[in-house]
Amino acid sequence: MPILLKYQQSNFELLIWQIIESSSSLEQQLQLPKNQSLLLQKKYSHSEAWQQWLASRCGLQELFNTSYLNFQKNKLGKLELIDQSFQLSISHSGNYISVAKSKQPIGIDLQVPSPKLERIAAKYIAPKVLSTLKNSPYYIDYLHLYWGIKEALFKAYGQGQVNFIQHLHISPFAISRQGTTTAKIIKPAFEATYKVFYEKTSNYYLCVVTKV
Repeated sequence: MPILLKYQQSNFELLIWQIIESSSSLEQQLQLPKNQSLLLQKKYSHSEAWQQWLASRCGLQELFNTSYLNFQKNKLGKLELIDQSFQLSISHSGNYISVAKSKQPIGIDLQVPSPKLERIAAKYIAPKVLSTLKNSPYYIDYLHLYWGIKEALFKAYGQGQVNFIQHLHISPFAISRQGTTTAKIIKPAFEATYKVFYEKTSNYYLCVVTKV
């Protein structure tokens, strides 16, 4: 897969691809055994979902320089490196896919522009914050970035049972093409702060969070 972008920062490394290969080509890159391919295709019966699964595993092989067989899902369904030497996160939207790794808990979200986020904004942004954002000329950008940051926080936490309004809190930030802020997860038995990196392009919004 052609790599569109590669980020290598002090706290994470990340790759972004645009999927242009066929599923059969991706299977060949993975050297996926035929019997395993048939079993997985039953699970990922939609052609787009199957292609995204294949592309994400190809991405992991590229980023970690190891076979996709060295990754497994834990008891909560979160994908992890078997030796747990790095934390990882995957995101895909449309025909874009991103994979990232860090020594710290990490979550990423890649989102192509979607009108749906305006319809559901009240489900993931608190009323007072949403009211403020509506006054900004970058309102739509904020909707995508707030969604992306909170999705990334949810992935970094990895324990489920998260209310996007009550438990996930983002420090105010000014919109730019690329920027940073901080965010917190605050639950009765858990509290943590995360560094946030984001980028917005004409094709997608990318959000990355790593635990401080």
